[in-house]
Amino acid sequence: MMDLKAWPLEAQIALGLAPFVFCLSGLGIGVHLACSRHFKVMLKALENSPWLHQQVNLWGITSVRSRTLVVGSVCGAMLRPRLGIRKGVLDPAEVADFPPYLKRRMYISSWLTIVGFAWLMVGIGLIKLGMF
Repeated sequence: MMDLKAWPLEAQIALGLAPFVFCLSGLGIGVHLACSRHFKVMLKALENSPWLHQQVNLWGITSVRSRTLVVGSVCGAMLRPRLGIRKGVLDPAEVADFPPYLKRRMYISSWLTIVGFAWLMVGIGLIKLGMF
């Protein structure tokens, strides 16, 4: 069993803050995509996708919050595009022609958020189980 209290204070702070830094960095990239010209590029790149139209109708695109939700859902879909193509929510031609620089930013945003959240949940679980 590890005693977290025996660790140096800097290490304890880093371990506690790191998941939030990861999550907020991923969210920050998503907000940047939602508030920049990249949002229109994303909409144009997936204009034949009925799923994207459904997301836009559900969340809207008038506020930063709604645009960020649309970006987040597209980030999730682009994280596993084969699954989206198989389910019929993404067009294979549009996925193939999707701008690589935007796909890379969306991929980074998704993974930062996923890793940060997973790290936070594992840390909380270990603390609750008394392993730290």
